[in-house]
Amino acid sequence: MPKSPADRKAAQRARQRDAGVVKVEIHVDAQELEMLKRNCALRRPGRDPYDIDEYLTTLIRQDAAALQHKIEELSQRKCQKCGEKLPVTECCLSGAS
Repeated sequence: MPKSPADRKAAQRARQRDAGVVKVEIHVDAQELEMLKRNCALRRPGRDPYDIDEYLTTLIRQDAAALQHKIEELSQRKCQKCGEKLPVTECCLSGAS
């Protein structure tokens, strides 16, 4: 006997939950939504556009990689004021002249 749409959806949610997938809601204005849709298409020329979830997760991964690279670059340097290895959350000499 075929599953009902509700049963299929429940099974999908269970698989996603087991995989650690979390639903996140964002609020965007009309202009941002248009940019998002346009970029989903522009990032995949000649093919079907990315869906919004796929595009946003790609951006999150790219940003995480870029940030990690920047942190690694900074860790090779030191704060000019206190001499601590960068990045520092707060310089111990902040506000000192």
